Amino acid sequence: MTAPPARRRRVLAAAVVSAASVAVALTPVAPVAAAPQPAVATAPRPAVAAAPRPAVAAAARPAVAPQTQALPTVAAPTLTRVAGTDRYATSVRASQLAFPSGTTAPVVFLVSGTAQGTGPGAITAAARLGGGVLLTRPDGIPSSTAAELDRLNPGRIVLVGDTSVLATAVARAATRYAPTVQRVGTASAAVTSQALNRFAFSSATAAWVVTSRSAPNAVVGASAAGAHRAPVIVLDGRLADLPSANATLLRDLGVTSVTVVGSTAAVSSGIEADLRALVGPTGVVRASGADRYAVAARVNALGWPAMVPGTAYLADGRATTNAFAGALLAARRKRPLYLTVPFCVPASVRPALVGAGVTRVALLGRETSVRLLAGRLEACRSIDAAPSVWVLVNKRNAVSPKTFVPSNLVVPSMPYADGQRLRSDAAGALARMAAGSYAAGAGRVGIDTAYRSYDTQKALYAKYLALKGRTWADTWYLRAGFSEHQTGLTVDLLPIGRSNCTINDCIDETPQGVWLARNGWRYGFLLRYEKGRTPTTGMGFEPWHFRFVGTPLAKAYHDGGWHTYEQFLGEPAAPTY
Repeated sequence: MTAPPARRRRVLAAAVVSAASVAVALTPVAPVAAAPQPAVATAPRPAVAAAPRPAVAAAARPAVAPQTQALPTVAAPTLTRVAGTDRYATSVRASQLAFPSGTTAPVVFLVSGTAQGTGPGAITAAARLGGGVLLTRPDGIPSSTAAELDRLNPGRIVLVGDTSVLATAVARAATRYAPTVQRVGTASAAVTSQALNRFAFSSATAAWVVTSRSAPNAVVGASAAGAHRAPVIVLDGRLADLPSANATLLRDLGVTSVTVVGSTAAVSSGIEADLRALVGPTGVVRASGADRYAVAARVNALGWPAMVPGTAYLADGRATTNAFAGALLAARRKRPLYLTVPFCVPASVRPALVGAGVTRVALLGRETSVRLLAGRLEACRSIDAAPSVWVLVNKRNAVSPKTFVPSNLVVPSMPYADGQRLRSDAAGALARMAAGSYAAGAGRVGIDTAYRSYDTQKALYAKYLALKGRTWADTWYLRAGFSEHQTGLTVDLLPIGRSNCTINDCIDETPQGVWLARNGWRYGFLLRYEKGRTPTTGMGFEPWHFRFVGTPLAKAYHDGGWHTYEQFLGEPAAPTY
């Protein structure tokens, strides 16, 4: 590709529902269709398309100190992935692992795949009863779920929630796969939890208490409770007191120890005090932490104080559908479920995953949910702090402070550096990459431009704004304070020597450009602005523009088939300022 002529540069010399009711009444559990069953048409069922993911607000990023030096590496556990083509197929895959070929489930709980707020109690109920949990569409059963129901051959199917959660069509379709189909619960997470506990438990010595207002806390708490074959109590954690129905249930079951999941902002100190009064002052422990990741790690530390070596399950903590899909698998195998940032492992989680108790990490969901980089247990680095090698800079994310200057700028030790400077880590990697290009026979590469100060970027943008207008300037040059060049991590390269191109705008047409695009990741560089990605990056195709992020991230980016840094990080597109 050849960019507009004005872009050409000089030639070198040669990146839940709220529980409104505090009186938790038991929902009648009436059969929908008991044997003998009414005749049901058995015509082939059309596949039900996966529901689009609802918009989910991004979770607060874990506090991460900027890193300018490489973190120590660890011997990563064996890595596996539990995933399907969508949330329903992922749920099915987890079920297949929980119930290997030749085994059946006495009962299967169907939970809405678009809103799992009523579902935590299904995880613990299924674990207690030896049953399964599958996600379904609220208006019908997807073909993948239907096939798994057929394979599991349950004696009973339980629809979790009322008809506002799972429509009557789901109940009708379910009768094809079990002689008994019934509903438990309502649209309320608290009411449904209470009903499921009454349905599945006649006694228990331990229980986990979670708030209905935090899906991450609820799914981790439910999985841990299920692993211990104990109930989970879902309630509105903002309440000042423990609801009487929950207190009665705990007494009836004979519970003597309770784990409260989350801080007092999640489950109030008043509820905790009532629990202590109920089971004794030493019978209540709180699993709290600075964020959802730390809470999950603490839940697991309390649940597995001396973990025997085995598998740990790892799921996206920002959108927990896949965590829910795999929660019963973890519970049935009596193994912990951790939450992570999609692309890295928070400091509160990593020590457990690299410890002796974890020999295998199972990622829940596809690459778009949990990246290989997290599976490889790469520690999180800041994507906000300018000194961080992972910092995200684009039209939505400015360099801060705007006058930032890297502290370790050096000229790369390579021919044709032309005095241009980069951060020392990026400079060393670039020198190796340039040598690699030459050794591979692709030819020499040189530097057109690397680090640019705020003032330099300001002058460049003003120049082309005056010459070409705002639309052109905003496509090819970033405004001062919004350019990756200011971080010292970005370089514009050009081919050196005889070729059909001696300027960087057509470097993609040269052996050097082809080699760099294919191999830059091996040296820790991303081709930052790929062709056709302007709606996400906000920039035109720049085959000369390479951004250093370090080899672990660059390798995971390549292996995962990513094309924009924004999407890899799960951050919004940045087409405009």
